[in-house]
Amino acid sequence: MVELALVLPLLVMLLVGIMNFGIVFNRQVSIQAAAREGARALALGESTAAAQQAVVDAAPSVTNLSFGPVVTCAAGSNATSTQYASITVHARYAFSIPFVHDFDMDLTATARMRCGL
Repeated sequence: MVELALVLPLLVMLLVGIMNFGIVFNRQVSIQAAAREGARALALGESTAAAQQAVVDAAPSVTNLSFGPVVTCAAGSNATSTQYASITVHARYAFSIPFVHDFDMDLTATARMRCGL
């Protein structure tokens, strides 16, 4: 029984840390895919607001999205254009492990796509 009392806090910390890492990894993959959707919308000539809505729709599990620099395509861009549209997406995740201090992680994803595709 004493051994369990000594080892249980370490096991709980390890288990919760692994679960939190999985959640953070899932959120990072989600915002990366969402940024690609936003860049695709921009490359097809949609407005910045429509691209941001595409990002929000593509990552429904991430609630606190914010946007960094957005580069739109020039009017009349076609498939032979050499311009690129890009969007940067940020999200914060509160990482919490028992018996260890809590901290926030900034997750960032940037996607770039050639205009007119």
